[in-house]
Amino acid sequence: MGLSIAISGGIIMFGITYLMFSLGGVTDSISLMSDSSVQMTEFENKRIKTEINIESISTSGTDPEFSFDVTNSGLEKLWEFEKFDVIVTYDNAGTTYTEVMAFSSSCPPTNGEWCVDSFLNDVIDPEILNTGETMTIDTEVSNSLESSSDLIVVISTQNGIVATGTAVV
Repeated sequence: MGLSIAISGGIIMFGITYLMFSLGGVTDSISLMSDSSVQMTEFENKRIKTEINIESISTSGTDPEFSFDVTNSGLEKLWEFEKFDVIVTYDNAGTTYTEVMAFSSSCPPTNGEWCVDSFLNDVIDPEILNTGETMTIDTEVSNSLESSSDLIVVISTQNGIVATGTAVV
């Protein structure tokens, strides 16, 4: 009888130990899912609060350099400019070009780059685009712009909010 009690005690201890390790994995999975859900909610909240507009595009004739103004009309602060995407579509000698511009931390930009030239109404946080503030972006494409053609600028923030502007050169 003593041996059967020892064997059944061992089986019960094995079962309890197995259950504890099994529940530990489940708890980790639940914790990871919860963290993931919180991160998704935070990201979606930032997306909802982000809104930008291209106010104006200024060119100097057919030169490959031009500038445009971007205004933050949302509630989210924007400062990770190196994570922004700038795409420019323009015509040159009857051919349409689309270029993805690279961010440059210093102005003026060189061929295929864009940079933040200045901030307007920058009263709250220096060099952070807050609600109601505007930044001027300088850009240089690879070719000259064709006269009387459309210049299309698309800018996307780090969280995927897009603004588009068009000007006639």
